[in-house]
Amino acid sequence: MTYIVTALRENPALAIFLTLAVGFVIGRIRLGSFSLGNVVGTLLAGVVIGQLNIEVDPLVKEVFFDLFLFATGYKVGPQFFHGLRKNAGPQVALTLALCVTSLVVTVTAAKIFGYDSGTAAGLMAGAFTESTVIGTAGQTIAQLNIPEADKVRMLNNIPVAYAVSYLVGTGFVVWFLSSLAPRLLKVNLKEESRKLQATLASGTRPEAGSSAYREWDLRAFRLADGGPAVNRTVAEFERSLAPDRVFVERVRKGGVVVEPEAGTRLVAGDTVVIGARRHMMLTLAFTIGPEIDDRELLDFPLAAMDVVLTNKALADRTLA
Repeated sequence: MTYIVTALRENPALAIFLTLAVGFVIGRIRLGSFSLGNVVGTLLAGVVIGQLNIEVDPLVKEVFFDLFLFATGYKVGPQFFHGLRKNAGPQVALTLALCVTSLVVTVTAAKIFGYDSGTAAGLMAGAFTESTVIGTAGQTIAQLNIPEADKVRMLNNIPVAYAVSYLVGTGFVVWFLSSLAPRLLKVNLKEESRKLQATLASGTRPEAGSSAYREWDLRAFRLADGGPAVNRTVAEFERSLAPDRVFVERVRKGGVVVEPEAGTRLVAGDTVVIGARRHMMLTLAFTIGPEIDDRELLDFPLAAMDVVLTNKALADRTLA
């Protein structure tokens, strides 16, 4: 054991990675449906391993804290500014109320229980899950005109108090929002959640799984002589059915499957794969030719992709 402690003290990097490894193991331990999670597990592991009197260069702490701030801002920054455009007033008021309340409660608790500044800062950061308080408080304490030993003691108390109170802070918030708050507001949380889901999902039925109804479909037809697609190019045929949108996806000509282009000319006897809405499929089935089962022609990959609009000239226009 002495050898391990000595190795960790001489190589602080090992202590950091050991804390992460042990923390992730602790975070995966489940008691029924409850688990601490990786964050709380790592914090608790850090508190325990930190009792071995391992000194970590202050620069490492600064770098890790700066990386944490960058990652947090990178993740939630766009959502933050997007949310301000919708209802900035109530959010700003709620933020001010939370900041004032958290500060008053922390100062009051510190006065009552006799906590020093480091412990109070860690208490506030953990209880309100506001990790940025750690850096702010640490820099402030480092600039105080007090003995160096007192500075070190208070700085070490920050992460200890944070780790202990973080579990309470996160657990209480989950319990308050899921159990106490609905009772205070006299609402049925499950029922309200179903209503919101129905609104956001535009009337879909999540309880029944995915719907069997498909707005768009792909079918294979053999072009009959005199039909609306015969002796036309692919582009001409697709335009002739406007404003409905119909797409020729694949064509079999003389037994050979080809990828159609805008200038590909369709003739009687060709087999084509049509992509269109269901109501158009019914119309085409009576006019374009008989539907056939051509597995080779229909066997091609499909991809469903999210498309982000970047051309401002197309904004505020309908899809059509």
